[in-house]
This record gives sequence, structure tokens and C-alpha cells, in this order.
Amino acid sequence: MRRISLVFAQSAQAKVLPRFQTGTKSVSSVKTTSGRVGVSVKFRGDRHAILVNFSNLTAAKSVSYTLSYQTNGKNEGVAGTIRPQGTGAMQRELLFGTCSSGVCRYHSNITNAKLEVTSTLNSGQKVIKRFRLKV
Repeated sequence: MRRISLVFAQSAQAKVLPRFQTGTKSVSSVKTTSGRVGVSVKFRGDRHAILVNFSNLTAAKSVSYTLSYQTNGKNEGVAGTIRPQGTGAMQRELLFGTCSSGVCRYHSNITNAKLEVTSTLNSGQKVIKRFRLKV
């Protein structure tokens, strides 16, 4: 029969992370609360596009976005601007490709995909959020 030795520490220190402390807010929730535009990004089911959800748009004068990427070594992208008019939330679908007359041609071999969202708040402050996308 083997003998097993257990060692117990006499004292231990535990540190509570700020997001688990009561009465404080985590950094991620502070970035998307009042006074700021919330932005979330997810891929469409077929991964030929991203869905960008904007929330709390009433906090901004305008929101602009730029999706840039490379396909087969060639730079591609799309850009746009949202001017909130009484709406609090909106969604944009940004394609990795082009569409004309209802026919879409999707790009392949996509690399270096990035989304940049710039919000001009009602206070005049500009807030930039950047996302790297792995297609």
C-alpha cells in the first residue's frame, strides 16, 4: 500500500477581481451603457457577411463604419454612416463581396478583416471601436 502525503498551506491570500466585487461595474458594461453607442458584431450563418448591431443610437449625432479586408491580395471594403433619427437600435449587414441586380458574388480567401466604428456623440466626443475578424 502506498502512502500519500498531503501538504496544507498555513495561510492563503485571495484577491477578488473588480468585476466580481459588489457595487462595481465591469469595464465591458461601462463601455456600452448610457452616453455611449453599443456595437456588437457576429457572422451571418454562411460567413459571407457580418451583422453589426448598434444600440443606444440616441446618444450619438452620427455613427460611421468601415469594413476592410483583403481577398487574394487585393484590398476590398465597404463604408457607411448612420444618422440616428429617433431610433435607439439598428442593424447593418456588411457583405464580403459585391451585389448587383440581385446577384451577389462573394469573395474568397479573405484575410486581415477589420471593422472600425466611429461614433460622434451628442457631446461632440468621438469614440472609436475596432474589431478584428477571423473569417
